[in-house]
Amino acid sequence: MRLPEPRTSFNPTGLLWVAGSVAVLLVTACASSSTQLADLETGLAAVELRLDELRSQTPTRLDLAAVVQALENQVDSEVVANADLKEDLRQILSDLEALRNLVQEQRQILNATVDRLEQTGTDVALIQGRLERQEAYLSALDQLQETSRAAPVVEAVDPKVLYNAAYQYYSEGSYERAITGFRRYLDTFPDGADADSAQYWLGESHLGRGQYRAAIEELGLVRQDYPESDKVPSAMLKVGVALNELGDRELAIEMFLRVRSSYPDTDEAILALQQLDNLGAEQ
Repeated sequence: MRLPEPRTSFNPTGLLWVAGSVAVLLVTACASSSTQLADLETGLAAVELRLDELRSQTPTRLDLAAVVQALENQVDSEVVANADLKEDLRQILSDLEALRNLVQEQRQILNATVDRLEQTGTDVALIQGRLERQEAYLSALDQLQETSRAAPVVEAVDPKVLYNAAYQYYSEGSYERAITGFRRYLDTFPDGADADSAQYWLGESHLGRGQYRAAIEELGLVRQDYPESDKVPSAMLKVGVALNELGDRELAIEMFLRVRSSYPDTDEAILALQQLDNLGAEQ
């Protein structure tokens, strides 16, 4: 820190010079003649001029006060600056600590994510293995079914066993296998005792899989091929349900009305009435 300089510097050597000059002049005055009086006056004038110069070079009390005030102001400014600097340093240290904690948290999250990804990769590999095994099993089953269809019918096959096996698949929700079983029964025993039921449950199996057009076709064959079957009212009701699922509301209403009019004393007539109420149809 550089202090402000006073207006001029004080020179004590100049005062000594003046005092010496005065003494020399006094001695000279006593020993010299009157002719040297002019020289004495000239010397005195020079001394007064020198004194004036020295007075102008000597710092006043005001000058010193200004210097002191400037020094105090400088010190105060440095103190405030240091205080601000300390506060800034504390804030920086606080921010650095918060950043360090954030980095630590992010590192922990990253490590956890890596662990989950590794675990997920293991799970995916296991799932893929299971899917591959299931696909292989289904492929083998399809080949077996194709072989069974192509093989000649063996007379020793019990139609009831074949029907019951297909119905068991339907009851378990294995609609694809049920479709295969009922289709095999109808191909093998078109006039069997359970042919009408097999035809009906074949249509129900397609309905269970959401194959509504196929369901309508198969259920329609119940009334066409087995008009005396007790499955006809149910088949007609389910045709109406499939039509409604396909968005054909008018045909669905027509089918429900036909069930009510053709089979008024059946449970299917009651169910048809409920369907009509749900559709807001006039009766």
